Amino acid sequence: MIIVRIIGGLGNQMFQYAYAKTLQQKGYQVKIDITKLKNHKSDRSFQLNQFKIDLENSMPLSNFLNRLGFRRSLKEKSLLFDKKFLEIPKRAYIHGYFQTEKYFANNRAILLKQFVVKKELSNSTINYLKEITIQKNACSVHIRKRDCSADEKVKGARATYDLRYYNEAIKLILDKFSGSHFFIFSDDISWAKKNLKLSNSTYIEHTVIPHEDLHLMSLCKHNITANSSFSWWGAWLNQHQNKTVITPKKWFMNRKNEVVCAHWIQL
Repeated sequence: MIIVRIIGGLGNQMFQYAYAKTLQQKGYQVKIDITKLKNHKSDRSFQLNQFKIDLENSMPLSNFLNRLGFRRSLKEKSLLFDKKFLEIPKRAYIHGYFQTEKYFANNRAILLKQFVVKKELSNSTINYLKEITIQKNACSVHIRKRDCSADEKVKGARATYDLRYYNEAIKLILDKFSGSHFFIFSDDISWAKKNLKLSNSTYIEHTVIPHEDLHLMSLCKHNITANSSFSWWGAWLNQHQNKTVITPKKWFMNRKNEVVCAHWIQL
């Protein structure tokens, strides 16, 4: 039995699940451990259950290790792809972030079917969905206010950047696709309206589960992401064949990584 620990927000949970699903497809018996999320609220609660996933939750970790008869735990040492995590012992407890599609790109078709919202979409999401689909060149723009701040107090492991990134990305999209319409997603939509002045835009303003916004991002023909696992998935789930995805060049302050997909444009 393989147990993969699930932690973090929705985007991180999706990375870990995608990795676990790859192991299952390779023939391993796999379950996920969500015990670290049971006492969390808001964006750190277990959120994968809103999708059509099929991996089962494991028993409590201590019981699992007792059943194994020994403690075999494998921990990801960096954010770089490590092929040894695809050829592991048949009994192990795994924890890591697995933030690169190299772990699961071959299982894209399966993940596209499983990362689908189970419940009926809200009326506001359906209305935005209709607006996105009628646009010839809809482009999502995801902004996290804290990532655009120069305040040292909000800086953490992730790199920060200013609005020049978004201005350059938007210009690039407009140069490639005239008449593009931008759909703005943000954790502070009022701040985004004030600082990102666009005439050909729609600001997504509603209160729904984040999975619905992720779905809306994926329906856009093109995507401008933050250095966020959430908008990463919005772009990755985008099934338009000729999509353009623009992403920050630097995702973390001091950690080498392979988060950005090879065909995405880095600014």
